[in-house]
Amino acid sequence: MNEHTLTPDELTDQISTVLPTPPGQRMLHQRGVTVIGQFRAEPRARQLSWGALFSGEQVAVIARFSGTRAGTHDADSGDQGLAVRFVPATADPTDLIAFTLPVFFVRSGADMLEFLTAVSAAPQCPAAMDEFRQAHPESSAAFELGSDRAPRSYVGQRYHSVHAFGLVSPTGTTTWARLEWHPDNTVEPLPVETATTLAPDYLRHDLIDRLPARMTLYARLPRADDPVHDPTAVWAEPAQLIPLGQMALEARTADSDLDFDPLRLAPGMSAPRDRLAADRSAIYRAARIRRHAGSESDCGTNRFKHPAHFE
Repeated sequence: MNEHTLTPDELTDQISTVLPTPPGQRMLHQRGVTVIGQFRAEPRARQLSWGALFSGEQVAVIARFSGTRAGTHDADSGDQGLAVRFVPATADPTDLIAFTLPVFFVRSGADMLEFLTAVSAAPQCPAAMDEFRQAHPESSAAFELGSDRAPRSYVGQRYHSVHAFGLVSPTGTTTWARLEWHPDNTVEPLPVETATTLAPDYLRHDLIDRLPARMTLYARLPRADDPVHDPTAVWAEPAQLIPLGQMALEARTADSDLDFDPLRLAPGMSAPRDRLAADRSAIYRAARIRRHAGSESDCGTNRFKHPAHFE
């Protein structure tokens, strides 16, 4: 497939055909739990980026944990997501979208369509995934890093930005880094056969029981030979990790319909340079417009204030 022949609207159309979505719901990661809290950066973070997010002041956050599509079981989800919106009091918001897999399957939106098509076809055509992997050898790392066990807790595992972001220092130096969340308390996964005996949305119940919870944001720096702007590539170990700050997740709120966007970045950070980040941003926007066709929310503010009422 020629990735340059499809517009974001066309890609969104085709993804919607492969993964039919009920009206008003997200195309992917439909089942989710939203919580609110605070983030405070470490002093070292200010040396890497002058952005308001890393000022050391307390910053409000809204975070959405997500996994499977509606109507499925949490044990069936091979990859969970964590989308966080940071809302400094005196600056535009920043979104950080991360996944439990440290690298992604594909490098572009068109390749993502091929991947989802293969996933959808696999139950009736087991060879579909093998054919995809042969056509996309860059997907091997993500498949090999996947787990054959089921998640036990949303908040008890690590989440990784598969894109490298530029952290712009007060002197103008840009440091490229992948950003990742580490839980203060790691929770080991479950055997799938055990997880399937739990409620279909057991991760939501588990999260509520674990709040308040804390997670630390780290910058993973590339080594000399690492392909910095390839979201499918594993970076060399041992990793150089720099703690950037801690997020305290305090309370659950109504599930967020915020339009999280991997390219929504406040000054002090540079956007990823890989094709996938740009394609994801465009597809997310197109999908959200369709989800709320004709509603005023499409033109709403990007600002976020803590809701007054919690579930």
